[in-house]
Amino acid sequence: MSLPRTLSYLCELPLSHSFSETSRHLTLAAATASPPGVDRQRWSEQKGVMGVEEPSHVTLWANELRYYVTPYLVHLCLVRGLIRKEGEFQAPRLLDEKEMRANEDMQQKKKNRKSVTPCKVREQEGRGGKGTGGDENGPSSKVQKNFICDHCYGAFRSGYHLKRHILIHTGEKPYACAVCDMRFIQRYHLERHSLIHTGVKPYACSMCDMRFFQRYHLERHRLTHTGVKPYACSMCDMRFFQRYHLARHSLTHTGVKPYACSMCDMRFFQRYHLARHSLTHTGVKPYACSMCDMRFFQRYHLARHTLTHTGVKPYACSMCDMRFFQRYHLARHSLTHTGVKPYACTMCDMRFIQRYQLERHSLTHTGVKPYACTMCDKRFFQRYHLARHSLTHMGVKPYACTMCDMKFFQRYHLARHSLTHTGVKPYACTMCDKRFFQRYHLARHSLTHMGVKPFACTMCDMRFVQRYHLARHSLTHTGVKPYACTMCDKRFFQRYHLARHSLTHMGVKP
Repeated sequence: MSLPRTLSYLCELPLSHSFSETSRHLTLAAATASPPGVDRQRWSEQKGVMGVEEPSHVTLWANELRYYVTPYLVHLCLVRGLIRKEGEFQAPRLLDEKEMRANEDMQQKKKNRKSVTPCKVREQEGRGGKGTGGDENGPSSKVQKNFICDHCYGAFRSGYHLKRHILIHTGEKPYACAVCDMRFIQRYHLERHSLIHTGVKPYACSMCDMRFFQRYHLERHRLTHTGVKPYACSMCDMRFFQRYHLARHSLTHTGVKPYACSMCDMRFFQRYHLARHSLTHTGVKPYACSMCDMRFFQRYHLARHTLTHTGVKPYACSMCDMRFFQRYHLARHSLTHTGVKPYACTMCDMRFIQRYQLERHSLTHTGVKPYACTMCDKRFFQRYHLARHSLTHMGVKPYACTMCDMKFFQRYHLARHSLTHTGVKPYACTMCDKRFFQRYHLARHSLTHMGVKPFACTMCDMRFVQRYHLARHSLTHTGVKPYACTMCDKRFFQRYHLARHSLTHMGVKP
């Protein structure tokens, strides 16, 4: 391809020509001429983006030309002696908006790395800036980056660095770990990775006993000692030790859950949560207890379960002597001291300490009983009630009294029964001297003081203090007498009447 007139002129400049003069010619050429095949009006617009107004007011650096007019000016700004080995020039083109933004990002990254391109160094020297040695026409002691990447136009100081960089674009990873399947672009990354297999952690914290595989991890850890959280959320007051934590937190403001389960509609803020959830589909419980046969989906659940074997309850209530295996249980218990019930029912005035209690209560409004017995038609509001009911089908009574042979389906029934052995009646009426074994009996008794009879007969105007009394009364309307005497044909509405009648057969006058 033949060179444009302007470019041919610039290529004729001798190597001994001062770089400031070369830069001036290059700048004037860029300001006055449009590249071949490019609309002159669009070239004028591009000059405006680049900051070029008139030839007499040009302040354009060669480094900027490199990023906005590509790729032939890149080689020109390095002067004729640094032209590509192939001796070829590609057709000039103007960058679109997306490419310009990408190049600006690349420029910013290079500033962050404190890298200086040869063009800029020589431009500064040509303007009379401070150099590290040599005169205006002499070689600079600054490191020159003469090797240009054709993919992103990044500049590198050696062919080795350029080749290593190109691997990022090709995806090739030549350095393979001999212990696992991991591969790396750089040998340094492989060496760093190998420490994981050897267990060597060369970076030690000077303030505690923690050690790390990478220096970056050590520096990040040190922030936990200083308390400095450099990453602040722009939407709330939260601050974080790590940028990753800030990025993850930001999703809670946007509501975006980028990690979707491929087996159901669940989505998650974090990849870790998705991986953990996926185990529920496979049924795999990777965390096994070494003291029993229990297995768990999460390591946290295993650690929590282990406490039940050791008996350690690390979470202590500051207001009483209660201790708990889990922090959540402590937090929930603390509400009993404050009296706060944060969970309110939207259909009545009931409030609850726990969300679970509210959800369970809500079922009483809807009438939905989600837990069905597989052996009969009974349904229950709570899973616990279903499990308890199932024992009646199996005949299992797991709760045995230690003072007699009685056994019970429920622990509560055993606790209530035990009071009959001790004679303790813990529930006292505040309006009389009566005491009761059960709270329910006290509540029922209290109605007699208030005159309240909550149970009404649907067939007459009678009302009763107890449901049992209503059920017994209803038999008088149906005519059913469920209690039959085994010694004669008489039948009775109430068990009490049958017992009294039985005395007549024994010769006892009631």
